Amino acid sequence: MGNRYFVIDFKKYKGAEAYKNVMGHNLRRRNYRERANIDPARSDKNIVLARTDQTWAEYMDECNAKARENGGRALRKGSADFFSIVIDASVIEGWSDDDYIRYLRDAEKWLRERFAGQKILASVIHVDEKKPHLHFTASYFNTERGRWSQKWLAQEKKTDLNQMLSDFERDIGSKYGLRRGENQKEKATKEILAALEIEKEEPSLLERLAGKKPRYYITGSDTKHLARLGREIAIAQRAIKEQAVHQLAYKLKEENLRKEEELKKREEELAETREKLNKAEWKVGEYATQLFQLKTDLMDMRAKLSEYENIARMVGGKDRLAELAEKNRAAARHTKKRIRTRTGTRTISVDDDDLSFV
Repeated sequence: MGNRYFVIDFKKYKGAEAYKNVMGHNLRRRNYRERANIDPARSDKNIVLARTDQTWAEYMDECNAKARENGGRALRKGSADFFSIVIDASVIEGWSDDDYIRYLRDAEKWLRERFAGQKILASVIHVDEKKPHLHFTASYFNTERGRWSQKWLAQEKKTDLNQMLSDFERDIGSKYGLRRGENQKEKATKEILAALEIEKEEPSLLERLAGKKPRYYITGSDTKHLARLGREIAIAQRAIKEQAVHQLAYKLKEENLRKEEELKKREEELAETREKLNKAEWKVGEYATQLFQLKTDLMDMRAKLSEYENIARMVGGKDRLAELAEKNRAAARHTKKRIRTRTGTRTISVDDDDLSFV
């Protein structure tokens, strides 16, 4: 039969960006055709079995609304909201594109039955690459149950890849003479064992390379020593990680102490600045009090000066009156003499107070 095997790749996704990329690749939207492994001239021949033109936001709003209507809840933040499955087969001699397409149509029908009720976002058979293969993308929202079903699918082992491979081999692979492909981890383990295949009593390859005296020996059939090597490597890796963690913790502690000292210094500087500010504010208050007192004293002095000016004016007025009175008396006396002179023996008596000259 040769190497006739099928391939199934299962991946889960979350978020708008992943939705945009996966749907863009599946449906060959703009900017998703310009790849070396894609022949744009054949992209129009891709077989679209199901699709949705909803954006991620529209699709999420619809599913969350239906979940709430059915007594459930919206998808929890951070949870995967859809998954994608790629089904392929090895290069099989004698198979044409039509043979691959017939196999992939049966595979797609099998996936629809396995994930009955799940909202299908895209189901496309690509024929514009090296050989035909199927992209099946579906939501974790189950339209029949009316709620998100990640947990239910896991409990039913619908999304368990090992179970999926076994079931597909039984239902579809056997029909087309295809077997399950070799697990890549198991294949890598076998390659490591083959690389370490050493005759009995020969020192281990690692010790020979290190130039050290061997401590134990291994053979191709005895994997205990290989497991021991793995344990020792794991222990060494843990020790390295622990040492790195301790070093990081020490550095963080030193950095923390430095920051604390710097903070303490800044707090002392701030306290000193506050003290200076308080003293300055006290000085300002003292100067304000003194200025107020000076202003009060100046007002008092101005009031007294005004009072003194009034008194001076009053005093100056009395002196003027006295001076005028004295002038009046002198004039009266002078008049009296003149009267006496003109009358001769006749005497006229005139009181000084009866004469007033201004």
